[in-house]
Amino acid sequence: LVVRNAGISARRTSNEGHGLIDLSAFNTDGFDVSGRNVHMHDLNVWCQDDAITVKGTNDPDFPSENMLFERINATGLGLTIGSIGNWSHVRNVTFRDSYLHRPFKGIYMKFRPSNDTSIEDVLVENVVMDAPEQWPIWIGPAQQSDSRNLCHANPCSICWPHVLGAQCTGQHNAT
Repeated sequence: LVVRNAGISARRTSNEGHGLIDLSAFNTDGFDVSGRNVHMHDLNVWCQDDAITVKGTNDPDFPSENMLFERINATGLGLTIGSIGNWSHVRNVTFRDSYLHRPFKGIYMKFRPSNDTSIEDVLVENVVMDAPEQWPIWIGPAQQSDSRNLCHANPCSICWPHVLGAQCTGQHNAT
């Protein structure tokens, strides 16, 4: 699969950043990708969720693998792998030569409680971030909200650590 010279805009407000109102626009991912032998390049993505997301396939015999993402201008929750759950396998993924304008997160690897899961051989090179709003790099539990309470932790609140009382409960069996 080759995707080139494409653009996506999924904005909630005209803000140049990602406030809580913007971040309540869940499921506005730019590109969700799984499979093998993917090359995506020369993309522009403004969204309030994952800009580029590599997903697992839930089939250990058919992992998501051999993916190259390059020359991407993006914002939102950045260049992401996950969330990875049961029996998901991702390997040989490269993000390079890209610019992230005020992302909420920049590089984001997220996972859920799971069995027999792996992420391996990930390369990030020559990626520039301009003023990440939360974390430039987050490797850990998915920060998300799946209830009417925007700051509900499941497993980690999207509001944590910025909103008093928001929690990030961590991850069992994570390595």
